[in-house]
Amino acid sequence: MDKIKRVKELNELLHKASYVYYGLDKPIMSDKEYDDLYDELVNLEKETECVLAGSPTQKVQGYILDGFKKVEHSKPMLSADKTKEVSEVEKFIDNRDFYCSYKLDGLTLVVKYKDGKFVQGITRGNGTIGEDVTEQCRFIKNLPMKISNKHDIELRGECVISWDEFHRINATLDEPYSNPRNLAAGTLRNLDLNVIRDRNLSFVVFELVSPTFTHKWDGLKAIEDMGFECVGRAKGTVENCVEGMQPDWYAYPVDGLIFELNSSELSKSLGATSHHENCRIALKWEDTLYKTKLTDIEWNTSKTGLINPVAVFEPVDLDGAITTRATLHNLSYIEDLQLGIGDEIVVYRANMVIPKVHDNLTRSNTWTFPDECPVCGGLTKIVKDNDTKVVMCDNPNCKGKLLGKLSHAVSKNALNIDGMSEATIEFLIERGWLTSIKDIYKLDYYREPWKEYDGFGNKSVDRLLGNIENSRKTNLMRVLYAQSIPLIGKSASKDIANHCQNDIETFYSLMYEDYNFTAIDGFGTEMQKSLANWWNSNSEEFMDLLGEFEFKSTYEVVVDKKLEGLNFVITGSLNNFGNRTELQNLIESMGGKVSGSVSAKTSYLLNNDINSTSSKNRKAKELNIPIITEEDFIKMIGE
Repeated sequence: MDKIKRVKELNELLHKASYVYYGLDKPIMSDKEYDDLYDELVNLEKETECVLAGSPTQKVQGYILDGFKKVEHSKPMLSADKTKEVSEVEKFIDNRDFYCSYKLDGLTLVVKYKDGKFVQGITRGNGTIGEDVTEQCRFIKNLPMKISNKHDIELRGECVISWDEFHRINATLDEPYSNPRNLAAGTLRNLDLNVIRDRNLSFVVFELVSPTFTHKWDGLKAIEDMGFECVGRAKGTVENCVEGMQPDWYAYPVDGLIFELNSSELSKSLGATSHHENCRIALKWEDTLYKTKLTDIEWNTSKTGLINPVAVFEPVDLDGAITTRATLHNLSYIEDLQLGIGDEIVVYRANMVIPKVHDNLTRSNTWTFPDECPVCGGLTKIVKDNDTKVVMCDNPNCKGKLLGKLSHAVSKNALNIDGMSEATIEFLIERGWLTSIKDIYKLDYYREPWKEYDGFGNKSVDRLLGNIENSRKTNLMRVLYAQSIPLIGKSASKDIANHCQNDIETFYSLMYEDYNFTAIDGFGTEMQKSLANWWNSNSEEFMDLLGEFEFKSTYEVVVDKKLEGLNFVITGSLNNFGNRTELQNLIESMGGKVSGSVSAKTSYLLNNDINSTSSKNRKAKELNIPIITEEDFIKMIGE
């Protein structure tokens, strides 16, 4: 273990020496001293078989990645049951063997090793599917790239950034990060690996997934002996752990403590809910309350016409984040707090993340009801929503509603019009060129005058109009989701589309027949009522909009394996498929494979821009790998 400790010391010392030598022209050691330390590191890496990511002996260079591949986890990544009461923790432990560890506040990450080598890093994602961040992980400086143990090893941990590193990096930024968690997550998911290389991310292990030890504590100890950094932990009574593990004593940001049952066999027997495993419980620290003064209540109009209130207050440091705003949720919330400008209020960060107003100490109750919409100036009205009062804009032509609706319509999961930003939509609304979703597909009429405005030009306008044309090839789910139907989100839109076999004619036939979609599992009566109300008010406009699209059905599973043995890499935007997942599913259903990077094993790179100078195109050309378009692919499979 002493030798591994020396490996880490040498990594840190040599990185520092390189930085001040090349970056600051202020060497801290002679060339001979550097060479002697470098040789010592080479010998220790060979002896211990422990090579850290970013080791000076590896000379890894940074480069740009095109995107992230989706990866399914070996087992679901569930949360932990939570409490703020120590008595609940003691009840959970119930005299069973346990240990306590810090609950790290970072980005959860899975890393895998085969034959002693690091092979993959995956983010938590949605708990079932994560993003492949293998290349990014190679720049986490304390993550071993090679270990002495040759077993297949899977670890779960947190990608974090220390408080010291957080303050160092923020001091160099014009717009500093609000907390270390956001900085760590933003860094790890950065496609520019040069950014990751220049920031000191850490990977801290909290679980050994495989192989399994009888006692988890022993497993973490074994992992530490291989060169990994494991989460700070302790044994003893619950009370001693709570008193002895204070957050300000730890190098990394934490938001609680985890109490884990030590026996692997017992943990497995306890099973899990859909939310958490029953072998652990998190003790969340009580939120710290802060006093400040309310200076304003802002009202913002959403795409549904709902006008949302936001509290604006004098700056206050909420657990390391200077904060001036917090949501007030609705009208009933404001009435209950009896707010007034100038009142002394109490705010906090819920679960150390979301700013909220906890109480009003003054209770002047002098707040003013917004009788005009802040966007269009139209009249407002109070509406009851499940016994909660909300404020709505009563103007059906409100530009605030239109801006929100159109911004949603062009979003990635809806019509997916790349480059159609909210600022651009607002610009087009102000000129009267956009009054509905259908108008998006009439913008070519304004092509020439549009190019004359500052901030736009031939290339940008032509590119955006081209993206609009590409979005005409779509499917029922996307068009439904683009309508901003209350209660009908992405999942419900997909369920409706699947129920109609992705056929637009089937959908509007069912709607004309007042079909009841509650036959769909999870589709409730309120959703049915909302869908019917939307159809009664918008059916003519919707039917008129459909003429702008070229509908395509989801590709069906093909029985023959005509792509057997072929490996594909997909990059760039798509025209004939809704997204990369849809295309990947089709390839895999036909026996092919899809990977995230081009290698000698790649059969085809699929990119509609064959002449692109992207790194994947360049790599494919270097290896003489064919680059094909979607149209080429469709001909290949005989569709």
